[in-house]
Amino acid sequence: MKSSSSWNMVQIKRETMLKWAICILLAVYLFTPLALIQFLCVFFLLILTGSRLYVEYLIRNIRVIRQDSELRVFRHEWVQVELKLENRGLLPAFMLVLGDASGNLSVLRLRKIICTLGRRSWTMMNWQGYCGDRGVFTLGPAMVRGADPLGLFPFQLTAAETSLLYVYPVLCTVSLKRPIGIPLGNMISPNPLFEDTTRYRSLRPYNPGDEPRRINWKMSARTGSIMVNEYDATASYPLMIFLNADRNEYPLKKRGLFIERAIEAAAALCLKAAQERQELGIVLYTSSGEDGIAVIAPSAFTLVPILERLATLNWSTANTPLKEPAKERSSALAMLEQGKHLSYGTRFLYTGPDLGDEAYIILNSLKRYHLSLEYLVIDERSVPFLVPGNSRRYKIKESGREII
Repeated sequence: MKSSSSWNMVQIKRETMLKWAICILLAVYLFTPLALIQFLCVFFLLILTGSRLYVEYLIRNIRVIRQDSELRVFRHEWVQVELKLENRGLLPAFMLVLGDASGNLSVLRLRKIICTLGRRSWTMMNWQGYCGDRGVFTLGPAMVRGADPLGLFPFQLTAAETSLLYVYPVLCTVSLKRPIGIPLGNMISPNPLFEDTTRYRSLRPYNPGDEPRRINWKMSARTGSIMVNEYDATASYPLMIFLNADRNEYPLKKRGLFIERAIEAAAALCLKAAQERQELGIVLYTSSGEDGIAVIAPSAFTLVPILERLATLNWSTANTPLKEPAKERSSALAMLEQGKHLSYGTRFLYTGPDLGDEAYIILNSLKRYHLSLEYLVIDERSVPFLVPGNSRRYKIKESGREII
């Protein structure tokens, strides 16, 4: 397809030629004495006027509808986009050409369709795009080109609708050993025997068989019906991920590769926790200032918001200037501060570059809040199994579908 600017120039030229043709035909009709020439002038004027009205009618009744306003896919996978081309009018539309803008996708199998739509009919178009980069992309707008049956007045329509494409990090797998007595998040159990009576959750109406000690007598007297207390599960250990995406803490040699791999590790942890139906949250750290910290608190329905946030994460445009990796790790202080506000028994997992023994010793103080600390680090050097404080440390693989 031609660019919109060149197409507009062509349309302006056609409109100018049309005006000149109408003026010439009117002049010949008014000033010639021959009836045959006058008839031909009227005939061509009717053709031009009818074709123009035909095109205007088509423009008002042709619509392009996107089947999905938002699309989600993992990196290195194909996404399929579907569009519906409708002719809502009573006149047929001949030789329509429908094409769609693909955004910034790396590789694509783009399809254009050429079709003729009868009165009040429609057709479907789909194309596939290869998502080679993580991020959020805008697909569209779609463009339709057509003309009147004689081809005198071509037109181009640009659909207003676009689609958002969320490309999540690469789909990877991760397998971590569970600390003694602590799962990867909540241990969900429908059995009320596992509830902790010190962790109140909500109220519900009384059911036959409920224990009398669960009855909330104050609310029962206030509402006029017997109400029963519900409590959280005893083994409630949320998962909180700390993603260090501060580019100044990564080595210069493989900075981009290592940061992207750390993001993939965080996504793999989220997917693993979601498969086990466990609560999870994340802390995104991108700079040394407070503006570079984004927190999503642990909850039961945070997987999609976290993956979308990871898709939009742009570590290359941080406010801090690019410099050599510093010895002091400001991310460790941010992790320490965030850990103080986590609930009892949270499993706190770090993903990013190696922090160093001094940072691990400082972070070890979080254990007084009954947190479980683990570290997934990406480093070219070999790392020991444990860090100071007997917290587990895992080495992230630089490539592949397995994280560790």
